[in-house]
Amino acid sequence: MDHIKNLLSRRIKQSGLSLQVSNALIIEEFQKVVQEILGKAAGKKVKPLYLKNKVLNVVCLSSVISQEINLQKQPIIGMIQAKFGEDSINGIRFIV
Repeated sequence: MDHIKNLLSRRIKQSGLSLQVSNALIIEEFQKVVQEILGKAAGKKVKPLYLKNKVLNVVCLSSVISQEINLQKQPIIGMIQAKFGEDSINGIRFIV
């Protein structure tokens, strides 16, 4: 008998939704990592929008926060890659 986790995983792969699910998980992890590194107040001023071509597109309400994220870009990407693999994300792009 299969566990529900295995059944769901198989169905997601069959339906072609695995890329969208993994992108959503990476976006969620980015939000957690930013709050961990910069604090909750900064995390509330950042909105990750979508992942395209392994680049996460992000909107910041503050130029100061965007610069802080830019300075911490490599540790943020490293933490996400540690969880999802080296091939999951390669960069962060800020949308104004």
